[in-house]
Amino acid sequence: MPAAALALLLGVLPGCRKIHRTDFTPLDGVGFSYTREEDLRALDITDAEVAELANAKRGGLSDDACVELVRIARGKQQPFADGDNTYGLRQAGVAEETILELARLNQLGLQTGEEQAMRLAGLSDSIVLEVARRRAAGKPALSGSSLATLRNAGVSESTMMELLRRGISDSQTGAIVALKRRGASDSTVLSRYPAS
Repeated sequence: MPAAALALLLGVLPGCRKIHRTDFTPLDGVGFSYTREEDLRALDITDAEVAELANAKRGGLSDDACVELVRIARGKQQPFADGDNTYGLRQAGVAEETILELARLNQLGLQTGEEQAMRLAGLSDSIVLEVARRRAAGKPALSGSSLATLRNAGVSESTMMELLRRGISDSQTGAIVALKRRGASDSTVLSRYPAS
């Protein structure tokens, strides 16, 4: 009987694969701290996630923010795959905390290009986040191009924020711009577009 057990064990062993150890070299190359690498090891990250994190770090994200992005992804039972998106957002001047909030709202991804454009058009992180919050909640939100048009027409940020909260649509942007060109104040604009 022991010989049969040994034969069975020897038959099973060749089917066992080596355990793959994640290669942290790309993170070492961008100056990632050993302590934060240990945090990532505890999160059992993959080689693909290491590559994404290296991109995020190159974009200017701190080690702590990179670890938090992985934690957020894990909380959603997803791999971290937004290194390029975070890189682009940081290059456009979006703050780390804003990026983390966008990740929590599940608003990194296809819309990241628009978020970058909004920031490059001079819109604040607060506006970017308000648009993201509304979209995450399934509510209507002005597009980045409409918001940039309003900004160029002289609408203040606080008024744009209020218009967003009131659910103004892109189709109403032209009328607001026309009001501003005729010299209307922001309070006049808000009076014409009450909360729905």
